[in-house]
Amino acid sequence: MSKAVKFGGSSVANSEQFKKVKQIILADPDRKYVVTSACGKSGQEDHKVTDLLYLCAAHITYDVSYESIFQSIVDKYMEIKRSLCLKIDLAGEFAKIRQNMARNLNLDYLVSRGEYLTGLCLAEYLDADFVDASWVIRFHYDGSIDLDKSQELLKAQVDPGRRVVIPGFYVADPRIIKDPVQIPRITYSELRQMSYMGENVLHDDAVFPVRQKNIPINVCNTNHPENPGTMIMNDCSELDAQEPPHVITGITGKQDFTVITMVKSHVSAEAGFLRKVLAVFEKFQISIESVPVTVDTFSIVVQTKKIERYLYEIVAELKQDLHLDDIQVESQQAMLAVVGRAMRQMPKAIYQQFISEERVER
Repeated sequence: MSKAVKFGGSSVANSEQFKKVKQIILADPDRKYVVTSACGKSGQEDHKVTDLLYLCAAHITYDVSYESIFQSIVDKYMEIKRSLCLKIDLAGEFAKIRQNMARNLNLDYLVSRGEYLTGLCLAEYLDADFVDASWVIRFHYDGSIDLDKSQELLKAQVDPGRRVVIPGFYVADPRIIKDPVQIPRITYSELRQMSYMGENVLHDDAVFPVRQKNIPINVCNTNHPENPGTMIMNDCSELDAQEPPHVITGITGKQDFTVITMVKSHVSAEAGFLRKVLAVFEKFQISIESVPVTVDTFSIVVQTKKIERYLYEIVAELKQDLHLDDIQVESQQAMLAVVGRAMRQMPKAIYQQFISEERVER
């Protein structure tokens, strides 16, 4: 059996973290495919390499010197090379990056150099082969990943007897919630809902192939490798029978929504009202996130960036076509999603009480 392991930026932030990563990988011979992010922050005063690269791009765009920022990136990788006694030609790699930045600023290329350089360093440190994602990933014309072609190219690049390092670019947030409870397991369906609502730890395109093959994902902590972490599975029912899950798996949310609330007496009983409302938004090619309804009010929740250009025209048409008593527009709104497979067993009255208390507290 072969396992793919992905390490985030904090896991490869410095040479000490590299050492932890190596111990984790060597502890299991099945861990053959290693995917790494760019070096993250070593502490409060440090900066993520990807953020620094974005900052370099902004300086170039506005014709401002980026030398001090770029040098901090160079220093970070040179320190890793020195501490781990690597032989990689980092000076040559940075010279290539500088040449490309001077010739033509390609933002995607520039910000991916963090993953690329980290992958090169980690591959040498692990005595593994390096395979750049750009060598093996192919896309269909609609932008979706061509899994068959990508798999074919990957097989051609990989020696079955060797480990491979590939640079990658892709519950509650502990930066927001103090002492969050660890989730022992979560379904792919729950993960998808949380991902859509802003929890972007795992990208849908990265998860889909393993979900399709019913391969579980284990999310662990590099700094605490003994912790079992969180398992992501298609079906958790067998384990749930042995250990009932928390009622709520996670709470997540997204910002920057606009809510258009239409007021009209007994609107919920008016046949065809929803169809008329949706027709107006369809005319302007605007997708709708949510449609809360009460007896006399009917709200449409949409992303602000999608509607701001047509807001006045849409409000005018709604007034004209629906003969409303009133219409209200609220911007800078946020949506919260409460996700949990065990909520279906929770009595409705208790669930409604929980939601009400949450609203009061917030």
